[in-house]
Amino acid sequence: MPDRSKRLLEAAGMLLILALTAVVLYVLLLYPGDISARQTGDRRVFGATYMTMNNPYYQVLDNCLRSEIEANGDILLTRDAAMDQGRQNEEIEELISAGAQVIFLTPVEWDTARTGLEAAAEAGVPVIVVDAPVRDTELAACSILSDNYQAGVLCAEHLMSVRDEAKIILLEHISASSGVERIQGFRDAIAGHEGFIILASGESDGQIENAMPVMEELLRQAPEADVLMALNDPSAFGGLAAIEGAGLSGRFLIYSVDGSPEAKALVSDGLMTGTCAQFPARIAREAAAQGCRALEGGCDRREIIVPVELLTRDNVQRYGTDGWQ
Repeated sequence: MPDRSKRLLEAAGMLLILALTAVVLYVLLLYPGDISARQTGDRRVFGATYMTMNNPYYQVLDNCLRSEIEANGDILLTRDAAMDQGRQNEEIEELISAGAQVIFLTPVEWDTARTGLEAAAEAGVPVIVVDAPVRDTELAACSILSDNYQAGVLCAEHLMSVRDEAKIILLEHISASSGVERIQGFRDAIAGHEGFIILASGESDGQIENAMPVMEELLRQAPEADVLMALNDPSAFGGLAAIEGAGLSGRFLIYSVDGSPEAKALVSDGLMTGTCAQFPARIAREAAAQGCRALEGGCDRREIIVPVELLTRDNVQRYGTDGWQ
């Protein structure tokens, strides 16, 4: 048990270091001071602002989107909102000033992104919402989302297939609609099933560094808990570290959403029960295609829902553990 706990903590620490390193690289390499200083020629300029780059999922999503955009000879400018919606609204205005003709948006908060959306609308710049929805969908040209509600349902259905009862802790992110939908899908699926009880829940902001201390406190509040449902993989990693630290890993089933390589490896090793996989490359292809259509007469769909798939020890090797699916 101590060896497993040490290995998990080391892995979590390495993941955090890699994420922070990636943020620095994005700032140094991808934050252009003035697009007008570049020779853009006939190349189209796209912008993207993500709720955070301190999450490998968004790094992969941006890399995939960049590949799609640059394959057409165009330019992608990236911004990191660092979990600050006010900052993200400012970044939208910066991208407009920098010449962005289309903006891809993963909102920090689904209900307060309107200021940035209105700025883009006033400038005549279409916004493609990616991964996490916004409340004001009329201001978006298209939304491309994982089936977040179904991700929660799939986790709950698997839990009920392997346990007759469960005492559950939830790690949430209530300002991100995608996270809310995942947890709501899980809640709705277990509703009415006797013996499946939610004992406690806590706010992790979807961040590994927040999830561990929150989970430690939730374990003190609900020492009899034996299941963790986390809104995403980074939250699950922090929760798992707390569970390992408390010596409770043999008791817990742990579910999350993302399908990251690290989570798939933990599922393969039996340290996590399941991760509901998103498909960032597919989302990026759809986003790039709709972004181009927005400039060529308009998006042909207002919403695209990309299916998800629950990966457990039985099927995790279908996609391997070395990369994203």
